[in-house]
Amino acid sequence: MKKNTWIEGWFEKCEELEIKPWEWDFKQSYFKEPISENTSPIRLMLEYKIGKLKTTVKPGSKADCDKEPFHIYQLLWGTENNPGLESKYHLDHYDLLRGETMNSFWTTFKNSVINSSNKTMLYNKIGINSGKSLKKQCHLIIFNDKFQAFNEIKRNIAAFGKFATSSHCIGNFTVLPHWMNTGRYSFSQDYWDVTLQSFFDFFKQMGCWKNFVEIYFLQPYVNNDDEWTVSEFWEGHFLSIGKPKQLTPQNQKELSEYLHKVNLRIEERGKWIIKKVCEELKLQHFTFYDELKDKQIRFSNELK
Repeated sequence: MKKNTWIEGWFEKCEELEIKPWEWDFKQSYFKEPISENTSPIRLMLEYKIGKLKTTVKPGSKADCDKEPFHIYQLLWGTENNPGLESKYHLDHYDLLRGETMNSFWTTFKNSVINSSNKTMLYNKIGINSGKSLKKQCHLIIFNDKFQAFNEIKRNIAAFGKFATSSHCIGNFTVLPHWMNTGRYSFSQDYWDVTLQSFFDFFKQMGCWKNFVEIYFLQPYVNNDDEWTVSEFWEGHFLSIGKPKQLTPQNQKELSEYLHKVNLRIEERGKWIIKKVCEELKLQHFTFYDELKDKQIRFSNELK
């Protein structure tokens, strides 16, 4: 299937289900019917994370959201010569360059569960062993949506719910060399501002930093100053680079600020990506484009 055929078909599906493309949760790709409004997006994300998504299109254990829109990656970033983007479902090639999720839901969610003041009581009640991996026991907090009882989740339930959806929206996807994505977690814990700061330090010496930002539509993560400096998710975040355990939000203020900023930036970037795709393929006739036609992408310091 050619990329423009797939993209136009996807846009038509978005209009049919009354979902704006930048708000399309790519977990929807694994369901024939629209994801119910009564379905907890957090529970859906956790089921996806542990390979227990009860899909109606593809087996849940093989769901891989950031690999789904590879036609968009090909269109925007010229990856036509790299079959690795398609190899998950179509070709038997190693993924040298592939779609990746920029900001991880699980890292912050797990940290919030562990740091909840009522964690010990809930662990005992639910039957979670604190000495074992939370991910391997995730089914226990999924059952009857028990994750909602943890203080840090409860206080930020709406923002976490939005992040559980936006995490798999087009605005949170990019392409990276396979080895780079594999290695970035250990130093960044998959916080995109930290990852981007490493790119900034590397590319600015070669004079190609701003070009990199523009190509990958990263303006929502940088400030509109002379150097296009990277914006921290919260004040002092970069001081924890080199200290992986301190890269997650350390208090309620940092957690709230992070969730607000990451959701806002994913949406902003997603709108711009869809606008560029519509214009590149002459697909401005879709209803949702009316919201995008006069839009200019905003820098981090222009977002509130």
